[in-house]
Amino acid sequence: MSTPYPWRTSAAAAITQSTLVPLTDGAALAMRGAADDDLAELMALHASCSPRTLAGRYLNDGRAPRRRVQRSLLHTDIALVAHAPLGSLVGIGNVATSEDDRSVAEIAVLVRDDWQGRGVGTGLLRQLVAGARVLGYGEVIAIAPTTGSWVQAALARLGNPLLQRTPFGEAVVRLRLAPHHVGLLGRPAAHTPRVNVSRPGVA
Repeated sequence: MSTPYPWRTSAAAAITQSTLVPLTDGAALAMRGAADDDLAELMALHASCSPRTLAGRYLNDGRAPRRRVQRSLLHTDIALVAHAPLGSLVGIGNVATSEDDRSVAEIAVLVRDDWQGRGVGTGLLRQLVAGARVLGYGEVIAIAPTTGSWVQAALARLGNPLLQRTPFGEAVVRLRLAPHHVGLLGRPAAHTPRVNVSRPGVA
């Protein structure tokens, strides 16, 4: 299927290089684009998360997704992983095209319990929003279990988000993005279909 943004694939590769993101305690954590080799560590990350954290991310009863779903998380429009100094993954963030509107990006973040509260999720979220803007999305949305979530506060620091509710009572945080100049992205590349993740939720 054709896409109105054929340059997204090359742009995604350019913005998912490894970078150091400062944390609230003064430390810095490496974040980079996800790779197929990260599957084992990603499964370990999910296994180490509490049901509360998993429920917040996947809007379910606290179960980790199956292996095939976790593999698909490595291949969304943007898939970023945060890893500790010893190499284990402590977080993952995703940008995926909304099934309802291709100009809208759904964003989601999962952070291991013992790394929460240090700015890992906020760091991932900032990178995801910046990447979504580069990829040409006009809006990002995040779905959270309730209002007053950390993602709502984090997006409020990046703009003026709109808060809505789903029929199930979940919070939908919507943030309009300023357009990014397409000319800065170089020559368009052949489009490679990406994986859509339906209702990714937020942790």
